[in-house]
Amino acid sequence: MIGDCVAYRHENGKLTFVRQMFQGKTVADVVFEGAPPWFATFQAGAFRAGPGRARRVQSARDARPHRTQCGQIRTKPLEIFREAKQAVDLTQAPILVSVGRGIKAPENIPMAEKLARLLGGELAASRPICDEGWLPMDRQIGSSGQTVAPKLYLALGISGAIQHVVGMKGSRTIVAVNKDQNAPIFEVADYGIVGDLFEIVLRPHRRTRKNKIDLICRVQSGGA
Repeated sequence: MIGDCVAYRHENGKLTFVRQMFQGKTVADVVFEGAPPWFATFQAGAFRAGPGRARRVQSARDARPHRTQCGQIRTKPLEIFREAKQAVDLTQAPILVSVGRGIKAPENIPMAEKLARLLGGELAASRPICDEGWLPMDRQIGSSGQTVAPKLYLALGISGAIQHVVGMKGSRTIVAVNKDQNAPIFEVADYGIVGDLFEIVLRPHRRTRKNKIDLICRVQSGGA
């Protein structure tokens, strides 16, 4: 069994699975040895959901009725297992507004949260923000947090450390805003804006509600 994979490929007649190593700092190619059956698991959000395809399933050709007496059944049902529910499941959000050290202070986070609500998305964060206690750990994106693949990932003041990138690089569209033009986040971003995130995105007087929505719509459609 190979667990916690983030990707796979088929080459030379073999399946090769990709796993993160050393908290996402590097990845390793892993293949099965020996005869099947084989099992592999993937991180949540490692793949974007695609359209389903209907397939015809053949019915059993040699179906025979079989009667079992209740006394022959030794299995007894127990309580239904219910997984502990997270406070927020970021993997289901179509839009994520994620904040990093560039947010400067916890007092500024409500502005990003308001923007997330405005866009119909959720608020997320990089590890330093959660380590400081500015946001709960279930908002963290990265190798030690949640792995996501939303339609739009808006990275505000995030430098782009590899531990964070492995958790969001599967996003359909990545928009990064950072004052440092050499920030690694721009290497994976589809759109990059070099500047003060407060002046560009968060100040309520800089852009009306309608303009903010129009901006994101253009970015998602590739028109920006």
